[in-house]
Order: sequence, then structure tokens, then C-alpha cells
Amino acid sequence: MTNTNTNQTMTVMTTTMMGASVVTRLRRAFAVLALAAAVAVSGAVWLAPRTAVAGPKVLPVATARTPAAAADDAPSARGGKKAVTGKLNLNTATADQLMLLPGVGPSKAERVVAWRGKHGPFKRVADLRKVNGFGYKTLKKLEPHLDIKGESTLQPGG
Repeated sequence: MTNTNTNQTMTVMTTTMMGASVVTRLRRAFAVLALAAAVAVSGAVWLAPRTAVAGPKVLPVATARTPAAAADDAPSARGGKKAVTGKLNLNTATADQLMLLPGVGPSKAERVVAWRGKHGPFKRVADLRKVNGFGYKTLKKLEPHLDIKGESTLQPGG
């Protein structure tokens, strides 16, 4: 009888273990299905075509210009480009002379004079890049008007 009880107990344990295994597998399968459904729904929401919120910009219609209106639009002293001729010696130029250069105002001119006072004369025109506010583009724009030797001949005008 003990042998029969042992067999029955083994059978119950095996069935219970198999049942637990089946339940665990079903739970995992359900979790995977739920995750796949969530991904599919979110993909459909995020990838759905949408209408544009912002429309094209409407450009103003050009009107006939009078000579007076054209004169009003001429470059101002602050925003306009300065036309200059000649060369400017970086080592002897004053702040006022430096301000004749296009894109150089009082602040940049003072920085050049201060840099020259602290570090000595410029050894080459490209050393101007060491001054704060004078990058590659600014140097390329000013280079035709700059020199480190000779007399300053820079003049405003075309």
C-alpha cells in the first residue's frame, strides 16, 4: 500500500508540475502577445501620416519704388558696408583708423590696440585672428586692406 500511495503522490506531483509549467508558458505567451500588440498600435500611431500644421509663408507683393524710397533704404552708417581703398598698417594704426575698416567698430578697434599694447607688434597679418572678434571670415574680408609694414594709406570711399 505504501507503494501505491507513493505512485499516486508521484502522479499528483508530476501533474501539478506539468500544470504549473503549462500555466507559466501560457502567461509568457500572453505577455509576449500583449507586448507585440502594444508595439503595433504605437507604431501605427507614430507612423501615421499627419497634416502639416504650418503652411507656406506668404511673400509680400513688390511695389513700384520711388527715388525717395530708394534713398531711405541706402545703407546706414551702422549697418552699411564701408568702402575703403589703400592699406592700413596694423602696427601703427590708431583706433580711429581701424574703424575705417568694414566690420570694425569702436569695440574691435580698441581690442586690436589693446592686444598690440600687451603682446607687441603683429608679426604677420594673420596674427589678427588672435584678437577676440576677428575670425577666419573677418580676416579674409579685411586682408586686402591690411599690412604690417609701411605707411597707412587707407582712405574711405570707393
